[in-house]
Amino acid sequence: MVDMKNNHLLSALLSVFIVSSCTTYYYVQTEVGNDLSVDRNVHASGKDKAHVEFPFYLSDGWTVSKVSESIEIDFYDVREKMEYVAHKNASSIGEVNVAGMETVEKRFRWFYTFYDYRAVFDGLRDTLPLSFEGYFTEEQLELFFRGSAPPGDWNGIEMYFLLDSITRNFAEWYSDATYFVMCDVFGSFCTHGQVEVLKASKNRFMEGLEHEAMFAMRPDEFEDRLAAIAPEAGFGKVYEDNSREIAAAYERETEIIDCFEHSFMFSVDMPGRYVAGNAESFIDDVPAWKVDAYRLMCGDLILEATSRKVNLWAFILTFAVIALLLQIFGKLFSK
Repeated sequence: MVDMKNNHLLSALLSVFIVSSCTTYYYVQTEVGNDLSVDRNVHASGKDKAHVEFPFYLSDGWTVSKVSESIEIDFYDVREKMEYVAHKNASSIGEVNVAGMETVEKRFRWFYTFYDYRAVFDGLRDTLPLSFEGYFTEEQLELFFRGSAPPGDWNGIEMYFLLDSITRNFAEWYSDATYFVMCDVFGSFCTHGQVEVLKASKNRFMEGLEHEAMFAMRPDEFEDRLAAIAPEAGFGKVYEDNSREIAAAYERETEIIDCFEHSFMFSVDMPGRYVAGNAESFIDDVPAWKVDAYRLMCGDLILEATSRKVNLWAFILTFAVIALLLQIFGKLFSK
């Protein structure tokens, strides 16, 4: 039983590793000034300047250069050396936006000035080819894709079997999603009768087939198995007669995979001291978050941070006024 669980776990993790191995990592380092001006550096790795790819349009004001000393950032699944940087100064964060919808606001409260950072990244959940309903609970999704904390009294063994159960469900979901994507790809080139066979044949298609066999299945392999399980439906010529169109349709239907090619680490340094927010970690005492497609599969991802800067002049002025009032009242009462 344990060996079987290990096989499911490893195969599911392998599919994630295959996608992650093609990932390009970026460290977005942001410094906010007292006047809400922004100094932003986007660090990346690359063999030379000409081959460094940034996942955003470098408009006027951006400069790209090789750093004199590379920095190393921990992206949790890999430590990446960043050798190149794109840099820009701007009067507001909207002028240096690289992903999501970012805002920085300033709140004056006499003794303190608060700075609020917020970024919203659109989730991928509504764009997935198959709903998570029936495969995961909301709590399991948060744990698997965003690392939310399990119950405090759980031990490592209990966590292992919980994660094993979730990864098996993930393998099943991934497999079923691949099947339905293939049905959509082939549907436009099939007769009405063949489409009905596609809708009704998932269980027959998967009989005796491991879920992981679906992870990298290509359209021609999909048709071969269809022809084997339902020879009477006449699938054998569909791909052969429409290979170019089916290949193009397959690329369109699987565009979501492109979202997994970029992974970001965001850090935001604002005036004063970080006092509130949902930062996952800190880089040199600056709040930081990892943003990638896996975290977006649960829905929108929101980054929030608030810093508080002491208005020293307000304290000095207040104490001076209090001292002056005490002096005035002291003279009045002494008379």
